[in-house]
Amino acid sequence: MIKRIFKNTFWVSMVTLFIAYVIIVGILYDYFDRQIKTELKTEAEYIACGLESVGDAYLDSFDHNQYISGKVSASQVHKNRITWVDSDGNVLFDSTADKQKMENHKNRDEIQKALKNGEGYTVRYSHTLDEQTIYYAVELSDGSVLRVSSAYNTVISIIMAMMQPTLFLVLLIIVLSYFMSKNVAKRIVAPINNMDLLYGEMDEEYEELVPLLKRIRKQNILIDQQMDDLKTQQAKFQALTEHMREGFLVLDKKENVMSYNKAAVELLGASKDMDYTGHNVIQFDRERSLREAVDEAINGVRTQRTLENGERIYRIVANPIVIEDVVKDETAEEQAPKADMVPKDQVEGVIVIILDETEKEKREQLRREFTSNVSHELKTPLTSISGVAEIIMNGIVKAEDIPGFAKNIYEEAARLIDLVNDIIFLSKLDEESSIGYQTENISLLDMAKQVKSRLKMPCQEKDVSIHIVGEDVQMEGVASMVEEVIYNLCDNGIKYNKEGGKVAVTLREVTEKDIPYAAIEVSDTGIGIAMDDQERVFERFYRVDKSHSKAIGGTGLGLSIVKHVVMFHHGNIHIQSVLGEGTTITVLFPIHYYTAE
Repeated sequence: MIKRIFKNTFWVSMVTLFIAYVIIVGILYDYFDRQIKTELKTEAEYIACGLESVGDAYLDSFDHNQYISGKVSASQVHKNRITWVDSDGNVLFDSTADKQKMENHKNRDEIQKALKNGEGYTVRYSHTLDEQTIYYAVELSDGSVLRVSSAYNTVISIIMAMMQPTLFLVLLIIVLSYFMSKNVAKRIVAPINNMDLLYGEMDEEYEELVPLLKRIRKQNILIDQQMDDLKTQQAKFQALTEHMREGFLVLDKKENVMSYNKAAVELLGASKDMDYTGHNVIQFDRERSLREAVDEAINGVRTQRTLENGERIYRIVANPIVIEDVVKDETAEEQAPKADMVPKDQVEGVIVIILDETEKEKREQLRREFTSNVSHELKTPLTSISGVAEIIMNGIVKAEDIPGFAKNIYEEAARLIDLVNDIIFLSKLDEESSIGYQTENISLLDMAKQVKSRLKMPCQEKDVSIHIVGEDVQMEGVASMVEEVIYNLCDNGIKYNKEGGKVAVTLREVTEKDIPYAAIEVSDTGIGIAMDDQERVFERFYRVDKSHSKAIGGTGLGLSIVKHVVMFHHGNIHIQSVLGEGTTITVLFPIHYYTAE
């Protein structure tokens, strides 16, 4: 701004100086022109008066030839040329040239003007004097004309003589104008540079800037209000995103991170010590799924991808951020097919949501495995029943063999009923709701004795004994479920035991983290469980030794039911086993039943 003011001020000064100089030169030229004309006229009138009074002898003192011959002194010689012409134009006298050699002057412009008007001026080039000359002619009383002439370049000479000091003065004025313009520009801009834009105030206010200052003050107030609103919105946004379990990323159209939350860092396993703002999204995770989702969203396609990070499974949802100006001439029907796609030139960035679907995928996997296992487990007894029934129907079986085949049908049907009951029981437990179940005070000692009585026949068949030790622990719970736990643990202890083996049921009360628990410990002297299988024995339909399990029967859901019942009562379960020596499973039920909020 200083340069612009300086430039304008300086050039205005220069233009003004130039115009003034031209005007002054013109005035001087006009002044000297009139001055020389006045001098010529005065001289001509003076000579005319002498000529008429004295006669032509008066002109001798003006003759340059007499100066040359020494008849008159140099001081007496007149500097201007004097010519006397009669009414016919014949030269009677000339102070510079020989009158005999001079041509007729009647056609000369100044002579004609004098004869016509009494006097006349003319400026032209003189071949006699070989220079630009100004002529003044005046008519005498006898009709002759007296002419006085002078070199016209006298005026120009005077002007040129003044040029050098004038130019020096102009140069001095230019230098002064330069520094003054610079100083003036700085002084004008200084208050503006020192203006407090925050409050719209100046040390020295210009009247012209008062409206601008008022607008700045109003604008600052509006900006402050908007900034406060933005800070509030930003705080709300950060509070919302930081407490989200889902990962959240906002990217610009160059795929650089503009904003992200803590969950995104944790879910993608990125470094918590790095600030990713302004960095490319590849810094978060280099997985192909994430990059493909972002690339498609940048191209205007709403997309989803699955990302596997170790044992975790994530769903990446990428949506393009679209500018406000959407094409308005399209109808809703025309826009409907483009719901998952927007024009690329309208995309300003991408919002990425990262959802942890590990548990969902695990549940889905369990559901698929459960469905597959149920189908297989149901198919086995049904196939057996169908095969035996088909043999009987075709009359292939002898009469004495029919009871044996009927027994097979009965056993497989019972196995099928047990399997269906277990599946129904597990399905109810999967609902994780206490609605429909009545809790009551339970005597674990009495319940254990009842279970022992129910398992009397299997014990005798396998030559296994059950021993119940410990105190009579009282607890609150769903009696049918707790009984199912004791029954399944003891039943497994018998099935997977050795002949002549033992099953010990120990009952006691323990305290963990200031919470009283009823502990049920079932130990056997059976075949034991390998360390690699101990974590999986609670899965549905999982069997350590499928060939051995098939021989001893069972649904493969016993320990899975135990685990779900314990979870239903908010308890804990532990297993210890040594291959070839036996297994101990400990179940902890809270003494006081409660419903989790």
